[in-house]
Amino acid sequence: MKRIVGLYSLKWLFIIVLATASNIVFTIYCHAQTKERVLIYTGGHEFERNAFFAIFKDIPDVIYQELIHPQASPVFDSALIAQFDVLLFYDMVQEIDAAQKAALLKILEEGKGVVFLHHSLVSYQAWNEFEKIIGGRYGLTNKDQDSSTYRHDVDIPVTIVDKDHPITRGIDDFIIRDEVYGNFKVLPTVHPLLKTTHPESGEIIAWTNSYGKSRIVYIQLGHDHFAFENPDYRQLVKQAIEWVQKDDSQMIRFSPGFEFKDGLYLNIDDVRNNDPIPLARIVTDLGSYNKDFVKEMIGSDRIILHDDYGIRRFIYTNHIWGYAENGRLYIMAGGQFQRIIIQGSISLFTASATTYEKTKYAPRDTSLYYTTTEKLYHTNTRKYYYANITGDRKEYLFDFQSNTLAEYTVEVLEKLLVRDAELFTEYEALRKKNKKQRMAEFIRRYNTNHPLYFPDN
Repeated sequence: MKRIVGLYSLKWLFIIVLATASNIVFTIYCHAQTKERVLIYTGGHEFERNAFFAIFKDIPDVIYQELIHPQASPVFDSALIAQFDVLLFYDMVQEIDAAQKAALLKILEEGKGVVFLHHSLVSYQAWNEFEKIIGGRYGLTNKDQDSSTYRHDVDIPVTIVDKDHPITRGIDDFIIRDEVYGNFKVLPTVHPLLKTTHPESGEIIAWTNSYGKSRIVYIQLGHDHFAFENPDYRQLVKQAIEWVQKDDSQMIRFSPGFEFKDGLYLNIDDVRNNDPIPLARIVTDLGSYNKDFVKEMIGSDRIILHDDYGIRRFIYTNHIWGYAENGRLYIMAGGQFQRIIIQGSISLFTASATTYEKTKYAPRDTSLYYTTTEKLYHTNTRKYYYANITGDRKEYLFDFQSNTLAEYTVEVLEKLLVRDAELFTEYEALRKKNKKQRMAEFIRRYNTNHPLYFPDN
């Protein structure tokens, strides 16, 4: 989010902020009115300062300020935080008291964007909630997790997992000389961005997460100048800063009456933002106003559309997340689109094995059919009829946070409830029969504790 500093005649605005809680005085230099302001937390681990901060000096639209631990933690609960659009953690500290924990959680509940880099994954080992915030944990010696490992100065092959995400957009697979972490924990609820096949590294090495109303990004890369000077790494950091600062303060809590915008949802982030590709940008022989428009669109192997620049492109139909029509949401599941009713963070989803049998011969009763007109040899056209054949129906659980679809079983629900320690403990104490009977109840309670929020647009 870009904030307007104010109506000042001076090109540069010099602000002195006094953090009374820690008796720290430092300065912020604000240039122009649309600079993105980043507060960078460091301390607890040495690093190549000049090469690291050169990343941010070279981003034209960013100004930054450094806070060094142990003086940094008290500032969680100060007016200073409101002056910044993004918090970026490149620290490795363990000390945090109850008041500082509460202040940081409050920041996240209010929706401040946060980027975590490299060794920040090692911070706050004794605070279990931090694992949920960042989306993983580097294990120092403890009883709950085997120790993680590291190795410097290795060539790491990096694969882009989600090439459509704003953070990775424009970046191809690359090799970087950096430090690998091995045997570290990644929560199943995160959205992977990068992975590697390096034998001494964990597979997933960058992801997005959410906590409260805040967007979270963690990038494991970033040990020294080899990484800091890598253009792909620099672009990742730049685009991570841009992505987390999206203004999510204007969010509304999901309720059963919520309507999704009609259009094509390429991925789960499009759904989370309620920001589909409008149907008017889809190219078919029918206009978007035609009642058979959507059926023709999803009946094709690929969908042709106009991108943001008006260029005609195509995407394979079975590669998209889904679409919405008349406010109703449909998800690609089992090779076909299925109606899904979002009930909250966890939704019960009933899927049917519906197929479409294609025939060029007109049936006597066309009420159970829909038709398309397809071009043959570029000049002739032929009308085809598609019969709906519905097979068995099966119940699934859809987890909105991790974008996963799994069978509706006690075992699957237990894995999801792990994210709510109190509910999980209560559910685990039930007998097996009672667990099955009370699945719907615990899903409702989980959704109450962990509501969904969507942009108010």
